[in-house]
Amino acid sequence: METVPISFATLIINALGLSGIIFIIWHFDNKRFQADKDLRLKEMAERERTVEKVLAQYREDTLAIKRLYESNVSLVKDYDQICRRLEHLYDETLAIISLNTQAQTQLSDVIKHHFAIR
Repeated sequence: METVPISFATLIINALGLSGIIFIIWHFDNKRFQADKDLRLKEMAERERTVEKVLAQYREDTLAIKRLYESNVSLVKDYDQICRRLEHLYDETLAIISLNTQAQTQLSDVIKHHFAIR
């Protein structure tokens, strides 16, 4: 609060009376109230900027997590496709082994039959 010299205060009291004093008190109180209001508005604006920064970082982090999950889904799909290909290769390998076993059995039977006749 600003200080008022006593000579100035007595001049105002003599000139304006009690209503002058009330006016002066009201004026300085209003200035103090306005300064408090300005300070509160400044603090609120700062809080809003801080909240916006936090929300922007949260959005960025959430998008990064989303991309991570999408990458994981892609990896799982690729792994599933690889497993299916391997399963197909195993089936083909088993079929070849089975055909080789049959061919060797037939060859063995032919050899046994050929030497048994002689």
